[in-house]
Amino acid sequence: MKNLTLLLALIAFISCNSAKKKETNQVTPANYKIELIWESDTILRTPESVLIDRERNILYVSNVNLNPWEKDGNGFISKLDMDGNITNLKWIEGLHGPKGMGISGNSLFIANIDALVEANIETGEIVGKIQLDGKPDLNDITVSDDGIVFVSGSSSNTIYELKNGVLEEYFKGSDERFNGLFWEKDRMLLITSGSSQFKEINQNTKEVKIIAENMGHGDGIAPVGDGGYLCTSWAGKIFYVSANGETTVLLDTEDLAENAADLDYSVQNKILYVPTFFKNQVKAYKLIY
Repeated sequence: MKNLTLLLALIAFISCNSAKKKETNQVTPANYKIELIWESDTILRTPESVLIDRERNILYVSNVNLNPWEKDGNGFISKLDMDGNITNLKWIEGLHGPKGMGISGNSLFIANIDALVEANIETGEIVGKIQLDGKPDLNDITVSDDGIVFVSGSSSNTIYELKNGVLEEYFKGSDERFNGLFWEKDRMLLITSGSSQFKEINQNTKEVKIIAENMGHGDGIAPVGDGGYLCTSWAGKIFYVSANGETTVLLDTEDLAENAADLDYSVQNKILYVPTFFKNQVKAYKLIY
């Protein structure tokens, strides 16, 4: 009996130490930091969103050009290479405060205040505009695996879905000021700048669950690949949000009046690309563990 008791105690001790070792090896928010690797020229004009074109290995940057909500026609889309060199400053022109972008097939879709603009991704030619009545203040775009385009309306607090050439209501919320979107198979991720929440919307039931709060002027969402996400606050913060909603601040430039708008992230290269809005630059950071 004495030998059996000793054996059970030894097994318990080994199991406990194994569990502790496994827990120590898990990634937690505190394990991450970011390091600046390049910054673009300052000839961009109020850059709001960065989108990685993974097929062509280039970056698209939307430039609202001063007033983000004025239909002034002076907004444009720039092309940058992956090292931050501006290869075509005004690739697509004549836009109204362009913000979020998404790629579906051979088209680049652009949120354009009260219209969803479609451009040929090879030529940059605008080939279509889907208009919305009222004041939706279209902001961010995400595209499903099968090419369906979704766009958020910040003033309408609505997520729209492009179906048969028409923008239909996918989800309607309250006065939260919808912003960043990211489509996943079972849920739509949303970050808000009014209620400062990062949440999920069930694709089937439309049930809402809060993942994290106190996200500032919530702007962009990008998956890291470990179950967590990078999120930005427009006022100048970059967060890492773990799968269980634990949040840490990776960068805070609010005191420098340097914004952090709608970012994108390369899981393969572990680089995040952040538009700085009024600072007229895109900055690239390495995510380090």
